[in-house]
Parts: sequence; C-alpha cells; structure tokens
Amino acid sequence: MTPVWDDLTARSRGLGTHLLSRAQLESLARLRDPTALAAALRRDGVLTTAETEVPSYQALELAVRRWAASLLGVMARWAGSRAAALPLVFDDEDRRSVRALTRGAVQHAPADERLAGLVPTPALPERALRALAAAPSIAAVAGLLSAWRHPLAPALAPFTRTVDVDLFAVEVALDRAAAARAARAARRSHDRALRQLVADQIDLRNVVTALILAGQDGDTAPDDVFVPGGARLGADVFCRAAATRDAAVAATLLAPAFAATPWALAIRSGGGDVATTERALRRRQLAALAAAVRRQPLGPLPVVWFALRLRTQVGDLHRIVWSLALGVPPATVTDMLATATP
Repeated sequence: MTPVWDDLTARSRGLGTHLLSRAQLESLARLRDPTALAAALRRDGVLTTAETEVPSYQALELAVRRWAASLLGVMARWAGSRAAALPLVFDDEDRRSVRALTRGAVQHAPADERLAGLVPTPALPERALRALAAAPSIAAVAGLLSAWRHPLAPALAPFTRTVDVDLFAVEVALDRAAAARAARAARRSHDRALRQLVADQIDLRNVVTALILAGQDGDTAPDDVFVPGGARLGADVFCRAAATRDAAVAATLLAPAFAATPWALAIRSGGGDVATTERALRRRQLAALAAAVRRQPLGPLPVVWFALRLRTQVGDLHRIVWSLALGVPPATVTDMLATATP
C-alpha cells in the first residue's frame, strides 16, 4: 500500500521552523566565549537552562545532539509505520552512528569522543548509543546490535573475528548494507522522487569514497568498495577515478558523470579535497531538494528535506562548538558551514 504523506508533510514543515537560519549560525560562529555561545543557543531554542548551567564544550555538544534527537523523535512518532519508507531520515542516522562507534571501538577512543555528533533515533536511542560507546571492541558493538536485532548488525559480522580490523572496509560494508535497505524501502514507497533521491545519495557517497581512495596510498581494490544502487556513476568510472592516486585528477574524471546536475560543479570546484567537496555537495543537495519540494510539496520529500537540514545543522553546530574550543577564526568557521543561505 502506498503511504499517505499529507499529515507528515505538514508536520515536517512545522518542525522546520525550529531549525536555525544561515544568519543565526554565522552569528554563533562569531562568538568567542562558551558562556556567550550557550546563551545564544538558549535564545535560539537549542538549549535549555539546565543544559547550560555549566557550559563546557562537551555539555554544549551533548545538548545539540539532544535537541536534534528531540526533533527527530517527534518526526518518528508522527511517522509511525511510514518510517520504514524513509531510509534517508532514520536509517542514515543509524549508519553514521554505527560507523563512528565501530571506529571508536577499534581505536579505543574515550566513550564521550565516540558519541560526538551522533543523533539518537528510535532504533538507537541515547541509552543504546551510550552502551555502544562503552563497547570495548567491534565484536562487542556487533553483539549489542545483534541482540537488539538492528538491521546493520549482519554487516559487522565478518569483522568480529579479525584482530587487525580494516576500518575502511567496515565503513564500506555498512554503506552497502544501508544502501541496499534504502533502495528496497524507496522501491516499496512507490514514489519516483524518493527512489531518485536514494540513488543520488548513493552516487554522491561513491564520489567521496573515490576521492578518499585516490588521495591515499594503499592496496584497496576499488571494485571492493563501490556501492551499487546509484543512477549516474558507474563502477567503471568510479574504479578509474579511485585508481588515479591523485584526488584532483579523480575529480575531473568523476564530474562528467554528473553533467547537467548540480553536483558536477561541486565536484570540480572541490579540486579533490574531500572535506571541501562534501560541503559543496551538501549545499547543492539542500538547494536541489528545496526546489524538488516546491515542485512536489505533498509527497515524502518535505520530510527528507527537513531531516537533511537537521543533520546538516548538527554538523554545523558541532563545528561551531569545537572550533571555538580550538580557537579557529570566525571567518574560517563561517566558510565551513554547510547550511545553505535561503
């Protein structure tokens, strides 16, 4: 049965009013004191009084995650069974979380560091994320996920008996598992725009992976890390770009696959730099999705648009908090923001 989206669309628009504007984020980036930042975040509705009594950077980062989790939780309650048809809303957050938590377990990072930037979801609420962050190994992470019957647990199984874990291989396995689930969910939704959006997301993830491979020395075979399911970037072009061992050259090979799309310029202008390219792709993705929502205002796209903007703002706020801690100049922080200007 095709889901009905009208009520969820309206509610996602309402939740969107709680998000910060680009101007608000730039204002936050100019602050030079954690107490002032806490006060501004409280004014903007991100923090509560209790969360800002002791405005440490860790407390501010945690409060941002809880703010995002609250908004996403409201969306999940309204979505009900329709959440299964929204892989780019809930599944993608879980993919990000499991990737970060497995990396933290392998590197034996402190639990608080493993949690940085993660947003709780209905499948992985804050208590679950904290339990995973305390796991001493990738096998322990996989065991907890398996016990909870989380759909990403099987992707970790091949790595639980390996002493020298290849983190890049783990991330690719999670990417492939999440992409397969997203593609199945999009097909079941009977929504053409959602299917295209999932394909675009897979393509753009492959772009970033190809740039990472091209920019490093190693023996990873490109064929082993390509994620199928995209509509524009084929495995042949991906492999040629990844094998160049020159990220700038790889970008010139990847861009033509996205001719007549907003992504081509972002890939070229990034010059092979992964962080720059990712920010440019995210900005153009937000702009393209906003345009698609105007063309199709009553389907699932407004829900996905809200979730993507929320995820982008979590990253921006996280960047603002820790850039302040590290003394990064405000102009540099502003340049790194991915939230688009209206």
